[in-house]
Amino acid sequence: MSDIERDLGSLSVGWGGDTLTSFWLNGSSNHNTMSSSNNKYTLFHSCGSGSTVPRALLRLYDVPHEVVEVDYEAACRRDRTKPHVDSLLNANPLGQFPTLLTPDGDALSEIAAIAIYLDEKHGKASTLSLASMTNSQRAAFYRWIVFIPANMYPLITIIDFPERFVDVPADASVEKEAVQQWIVDGCWKRMKEMWFILEDQLGKRSQELGKGPFILGTEHPNALDLFLAICAHWSPPPRPDWLKENCPVMAESVRKTVNASSVTKDVFREQERTTFIE
Repeated sequence: MSDIERDLGSLSVGWGGDTLTSFWLNGSSNHNTMSSSNNKYTLFHSCGSGSTVPRALLRLYDVPHEVVEVDYEAACRRDRTKPHVDSLLNANPLGQFPTLLTPDGDALSEIAAIAIYLDEKHGKASTLSLASMTNSQRAAFYRWIVFIPANMYPLITIIDFPERFVDVPADASVEKEAVQQWIVDGCWKRMKEMWFILEDQLGKRSQELGKGPFILGTEHPNALDLFLAICAHWSPPPRPDWLKENCPVMAESVRKTVNASSVTKDVFREQERTTFIE
């Protein structure tokens, strides 16, 4: 399994352990059976994947939830005999991380959708609230939280699984590995361009949106900050040097986000994403 496959996970299936861990309010461990009607959220999770974002949000909103760790290889094989794979696939046939079950039993996938849903349900009394933003800050939030999965996540999927996107005939004059490498190289080039856009259009203009230290000029980090922070761990290699050298505003924003509170630091540390932790 490649480093990116282990890191990303969330575009197909993620990587993690076999255990079911329940968190009640403060994140303390409490082993219970999985249920979608027990007034808790259920988050299917894999270590270090994009489900790190809703995991952090659920803790920051301080709402009852349980986290279900699913084995990466078992989910990739769609092996329903392994712990929790059947439940994940029943909730989301794509086996994506994150997949979130609401207390009503509804399934949500996609980080942006989960972030907006949780804000609508729990954000009003929180420092993460979209309602507390200015119109310009909210406009930027919606733009960039969709920009990431629309323009960056697909590239990482292709980098991780180039064989899924091209069939090289057996009698071709070029080896399939060479073709796949060309595709990967092109995706990394495009990924750099996406980070340059973020640096220029978002990072360098953040202080036009507000005087706060985070990427939208807010006084506290929000779901977009967290989304960018996990993406920074999949930035072009060498990591994190490339990001710090080429997109210093974005890199500094990620550092501030990860270290913003004990909750954010704990979540990123638990996910073995310690690059920016101080």
